[in-house]
Amino acid sequence: MMALKHQPSYYKTPFFKWRQRVGFGISDYACNLAYLLTNTYLLFYYTNCAGIKAADAGFMFVVTKFIDAITDYLTGAWIDRTDTKMGRYRPWMLFGAPVLAFGMIILFSVPTGWAYMAKMVWAYVSYVIFSFGYTLVNIPMTPIVTSLSPDPVERTNIVTTKQMFASLGSLTSSLFVLPMVQFFSGSKDAVGSALASGYRMTNVVLGVIVIVLMIICVFNIEEINPPIVVKEEDTGKKAKSNIFSDMKDIFKNKYYIMFIFFVISFFLGYLVMYAAIQYYFTYIVGDTKLMSIAMSIMTIVPIPLYLLTSVLCAKGVKKSTFLRIGSLVAVISLILMFFLSGKVTTMIFITLWSVGFGLRQSILFATFPDIFDYTEYQVGRSLAGTQYSIASFCTKLASALSSALVSGLLVWGAYDPEALDGMLSAGKTVIDIAAAYPSTVLAIKIAFIGVSIVTNLIAFLVLVPFKLEDIYPEVRAELDKRRAAASKE
Repeated sequence: MMALKHQPSYYKTPFFKWRQRVGFGISDYACNLAYLLTNTYLLFYYTNCAGIKAADAGFMFVVTKFIDAITDYLTGAWIDRTDTKMGRYRPWMLFGAPVLAFGMIILFSVPTGWAYMAKMVWAYVSYVIFSFGYTLVNIPMTPIVTSLSPDPVERTNIVTTKQMFASLGSLTSSLFVLPMVQFFSGSKDAVGSALASGYRMTNVVLGVIVIVLMIICVFNIEEINPPIVVKEEDTGKKAKSNIFSDMKDIFKNKYYIMFIFFVISFFLGYLVMYAAIQYYFTYIVGDTKLMSIAMSIMTIVPIPLYLLTSVLCAKGVKKSTFLRIGSLVAVISLILMFFLSGKVTTMIFITLWSVGFGLRQSILFATFPDIFDYTEYQVGRSLAGTQYSIASFCTKLASALSSALVSGLLVWGAYDPEALDGMLSAGKTVIDIAAAYPSTVLAIKIAFIGVSIVTNLIAFLVLVPFKLEDIYPEVRAELDKRRAAASKE
């Protein structure tokens, strides 16, 4: 068990609190560098640099996500059994960083001269290693908050700081990854092996940054409120669990079922846009520089909306109101973008979409506790951990489906990267590309815009009957009554 290095009064000082907030915050900065990197650039790298077919890449994303779901569970179980002088969570964050960095590098280092099957093996193995590294670093980052402080207010400050750094990580990836790739490629118009080299060297740099940031994080935070280690001999019996009973109780909650569909729709809606964005700006907008600006808009615009929705919720506005309005705003902006393409209009509609995204992103995770409470209200026990693990898997499934959908649409549209890049190299415009390859252009538009229209519409519809907020005061009163009775016993 970790021993505190200072007197208890030290951990209440502003110096320590801010060191801990910032130190922990940069961990999510590092994670978002890696997360956005794969969701935005990996499929394009596979099809345009590594020579991997879009259909094969899409199938790989789905298969490896299910492997990732298993490693998530196993890692969580191992973490719960960890007890070291460094604490329970920090060792995993520290020693997981090199695995994540190594995964980032080999992920974008497919040997382009190898036979096709050998390249696919490399892709599978490297993606599993990357995902495992991300799991080692990311899984402990949520439960460690309880160990960083016993004060609920300070925990909120820690998490808020972490979310701000997460946005900065996304912004960094949006602004600098593509320019770095072009720099290391030797040209903004580089293709083939030169472009592949640019991606590889970019990930070497980012991998080193991830390791450095995680080291800084781990040695600037302390688990000053570590969990109690309960040994088996102390309880006299082994803990028992019944997965089937838990699942039965969880899915008695109709609001949880609605929200699971919302979560899948929400994440699929924006992750599919990230998976297709490089294709869209390369072959339809015709300006990859605008892609970095667009991704920056998608990151920056939601930030002030996080604060706005928090203030309005405190004044009594229902959380589901923001979720519904945000979904409608996203649908309207995407429909307009689909039919009114162009550089200026694309940027305007992406900004409007970002407003809809921001209205929901800040409220999404704040709604989960209410749903967890309703399950406890129904079945008499809290199953929040199991409920969130299912939701977390759904987000990963959405990530896999987004890449698979884009891959499938590219296959449907007869996407030929060599022919398209050849036209661009020859000085042809996006109008020429649209005339020569109309099905490919349509497939890319559907991938970037059309799929998201459908998913955002589903997100709106599944919340129409969501009335939990109307009965939540009754739920809260009953739970408080049960807790009061239990404390007397």
